[in-house]
Amino acid sequence: MLNRRLAVTMTALLAVVLLAGPAMAQQAKKYAVMPFTYNGPKKYSYFPKAFQASLNNDLEWAGYAEPAGDALVQGLKVPSGKAEAISILRSSELDYLISGTISILGKEATLNMAATTRDGKTWEKSGQMGIDEITPWLDEQSKAIMGDVFNRPGYSTTEEASKGSDIEDQIRSPLNSSIVQADNDEFHADTLNPQFRYEGGTENQGRWRSQTFRFFSTSMVVADADNDGKNEIFILQAKGISAYRFNKGKLEFLDTMEMTPSTTYMRLEAVDVTKDGIPELVVASYQAYYRSTLKAPEGTPRSHILSFENGKFKYLLKNYKQFLGVLRMPPFFKPSLVIQRIGRRHIFAGKIYEAYYKNGELVEGETISTPEFGNIFNMLYLPDGLGYKYLVLDDFNRLKVYSQSMERLSSSDDATYNSSGVGLEVSDKQQGMGPGTVDEKVSVYNVPIRMIAARLSSKDKYELLVNKDLSIASQVFERFKYFSQGEIHSLAWDGVGMNLAWKTRRIRGQVSDIALADLNNDGKKQLCVLVNTFPGSMGFTKRKTVVLAYDLNAQ
Repeated sequence: MLNRRLAVTMTALLAVVLLAGPAMAQQAKKYAVMPFTYNGPKKYSYFPKAFQASLNNDLEWAGYAEPAGDALVQGLKVPSGKAEAISILRSSELDYLISGTISILGKEATLNMAATTRDGKTWEKSGQMGIDEITPWLDEQSKAIMGDVFNRPGYSTTEEASKGSDIEDQIRSPLNSSIVQADNDEFHADTLNPQFRYEGGTENQGRWRSQTFRFFSTSMVVADADNDGKNEIFILQAKGISAYRFNKGKLEFLDTMEMTPSTTYMRLEAVDVTKDGIPELVVASYQAYYRSTLKAPEGTPRSHILSFENGKFKYLLKNYKQFLGVLRMPPFFKPSLVIQRIGRRHIFAGKIYEAYYKNGELVEGETISTPEFGNIFNMLYLPDGLGYKYLVLDDFNRLKVYSQSMERLSSSDDATYNSSGVGLEVSDKQQGMGPGTVDEKVSVYNVPIRMIAARLSSKDKYELLVNKDLSIASQVFERFKYFSQGEIHSLAWDGVGMNLAWKTRRIRGQVSDIALADLNNDGKKQLCVLVNTFPGSMGFTKRKTVVLAYDLNAQ
């Protein structure tokens, strides 16, 4: 009996070892990209962090080579040579260490890059080029490291290995019937959903539509807020926030939280404020009121931070009396919580601050520079090479482009974008005057829906996803901002202005928000659109909500 038990135990242990072997062999190796040592003018001093962020993203090979966490990298010393790099590797959990230097003189840049492995092997590369050629050079070297250091098939710099690569061919797939492709060779809409190509038609291949909800909505987020490995769909609606999950072709209801009554809900965002790797939900709203002796309105921001645990909402912060939002700020372009106070002559004060959640409270950080018209709801950073451009929707929803030095580069005077129908009435008081003055005017600020920056039809260039406003009524009535139709446009900077790359077929209804996320949890991102439908071209009293999702790579 003892021998039999021993045999069974040994068999079980052997099975565990055999099963664990492949799993351990497949464990991803870790690499760290150190900030480059910089020597040059102050205006390019952001390059080291920009290089670090770019290489961290480009070198990732899911399941095989993945970037180390920020906390580990921040605690490391930049190596002065090969010996020190090997020493750092052997005293840490890292397998690869990438470092480099950059020097800029005039318009010329000199770069050196080195990659060191735990077993002492070193890869090095140097180059001299114009500043505008830095990005292509970095892209070329990241591919070389992938092949020569990480041993990824198809990425080697040797001729034999590169001949057999068909990776570029795998990226492109046929389009389905809903994308209209722009006449622009730089962008390849054949990497996208065919629903973006043609106008008209009755086929819905590549597009999913939810059931109809009997409420109107203002904002939407798709995120895994309960850390169960599946995304939820959160919709900001008339009374508060509701949570759903894609199940068997429909949105399955999970929970609703009714929040501050008599409030205009403006924007819903997802960001990890507690730094535990799980996103929280940030709700921005505005509560208007009238003093008994006044005709002009006043108001107070009402912002909230919520967690979503075990299928239920929970307050982390309630009725915060400043505007809260999220910006994806350079050089890493990761979501960051920001604060903006209410203004006097305008709904927003002039300054935006970084924000940190600590011990149940918010702490203001550094001031964020913004161009004219910029606020936390109408501004976006568009990555452009190693730098970025500011994109702003002004009070008339015209799209304006600014350089990093705040110089205005272009304006879409003949088109407006992202009008939401969410209007905030504010009184325009003369500077130094209190409320109730004779010449006090009432204006309406239309809070725009979010803009999204993404790389979709070109691997090397970011596009801007926006909704183009289409309505007859809004052209007749200045304060009417409900648009009976819309089109999602993908725009890209061409050196002169924002140029059309592709667009969706026309969408019937008021587009209230957009997202780029995996709504149905199939491992692929979709273009998600929140739509309010209402009868007629001018009526908006019986609004209902539907969610659309477009596959980005569908046959």
